[in-house]
Amino acid sequence: MSRPDATASAALDADIIRPVFIGFLDIAGDPVRANTSGEDILFTGTGIADLDGFTYDGISANFIDITPVKAAAGGTDSVTARLSGLPVIDADTLNILGDPANYRGRTARLWRIIRNAANVQQGAIQHYYTGYMTALDINAEPGNQMIEITIESYLAAFSQASQRTYLDQTRLDAGDLSPKAMIAIANGNSASPLTGNTRVPGVYIPTNGGGGFYRQNEL
Repeated sequence: MSRPDATASAALDADIIRPVFIGFLDIAGDPVRANTSGEDILFTGTGIADLDGFTYDGISANFIDITPVKAAAGGTDSVTARLSGLPVIDADTLNILGDPANYRGRTARLWRIIRNAANVQQGAIQHYYTGYMTALDINAEPGNQMIEITIESYLAAFSQASQRTYLDQTRLDAGDLSPKAMIAIANGNSASPLTGNTRVPGVYIPTNGGGGFYRQNEL
């Protein structure tokens, strides 16, 4: 997260400021670009790749809200973006978001512009958050339906369970029998995956002479 530059910081001391918040959700096939100024903004010359050459719509019916970014010692809390999800009007968006690959793990960015009481921009655009979309919920109530997209910071998003397994390792290396051994151990079976020889269950301890082992239940 960057800080406001000197000009923007000085403007924050004024009695009246008119901040504009800008949001980008990189949804495959239907990216969301919105701002809170009440009018569409075509960005040019900012030096920011996600802004320059793109029009960011003034908040409209399809983009409802985005929650504040709350930073803490352990990182930022989850951020929620709320989009309209009416079955007929927003059918295209609902169809796209029906495939998690179109949003999960993809980027969301937020910026802020400081404007004075006359709506004149003060200083440069401040980038204050980048996260990754991780989950989606549809919340319906009479006469309304919203799409809620959960956005996590980098560490939170990529510390999620990978849902991967090493039990299919033999698909990559036919000679790797560790998956069979892990399954056998989990089932209380000490069979060798190489020979199939089984070891009788029990607790084995060395004989007094140290030359062999016997099972505890044979005492």
